[in-house]
Amino acid sequence: MSGLLYICNYGSESDSDDCEVDNVPEVKKTKLPTPDLSHIPVPVTDQHFDVPELHNGRIRSFPHVRGNWATFVYIKYPEEESLLKLANKLKNLLSNNHILSHLCDDFHLSLSKTVVLNYHTIIPFTQSLKKALIVCERFYLGLDNIEVFCNEQKTRTFISIQVNYFSKRSLLALVHKVDEVLGEFKLEKFYHDPSFHISLLWIEGDQRTLLESYIENLNNIVSKEVGKTIESVFIDTVNCKSGNKFFQYQLE
Repeated sequence: MSGLLYICNYGSESDSDDCEVDNVPEVKKTKLPTPDLSHIPVPVTDQHFDVPELHNGRIRSFPHVRGNWATFVYIKYPEEESLLKLANKLKNLLSNNHILSHLCDDFHLSLSKTVVLNYHTIIPFTQSLKKALIVCERFYLGLDNIEVFCNEQKTRTFISIQVNYFSKRSLLALVHKVDEVLGEFKLEKFYHDPSFHISLLWIEGDQRTLLESYIENLNNIVSKEVGKTIESVFIDTVNCKSGNKFFQYQLE
């Protein structure tokens, strides 16, 4: 009779009248346990699509890959308000000459190129940076004149303000330490003869020829600000950004 009962339980409702069995106790169905799939890898189905229109036309310098963390070492300029005022004056000059420019997201001075770390190497990398930078001295950072740079992919041209001669020695010492850490992790080092600068504005594409014709006018504005509203600033920290993680290191 139990076999007949199971046949009835799995039959359709239309067949239930043909499977009636008298005086048979109700059988409770046992819920099967949920299988443990924690050890089964889940395939990645989502894709990242770069949409330059959402970022003022900016294009990634390298494609987004899950598990890769874009990382770079830099100095954050502590007096951003003064540089923002200068950048807006430069932007207005370009706008009056029908050149569309954009303010940079933040004002910083790079001490490395942008490199790629895997997630499990972020902490070892940043710990090595801390040990390397702790012996570097604090210093005053001064600014000088305007220069035009284009990124390696020729997708953006930057109007930047260079550091003065007296700041370069301290910055080279920092880059030397950062390069040692990059070499330890087999990552690309900084430029052989770096031009230290802070980018203020950017323009889409390679516009160096166009912008270089305006450098004299741009520097006339800068000369009125540097030493007055823009003074040398004391630098006692270095920063590292890896993806959405931020690290800061104190100098000696």
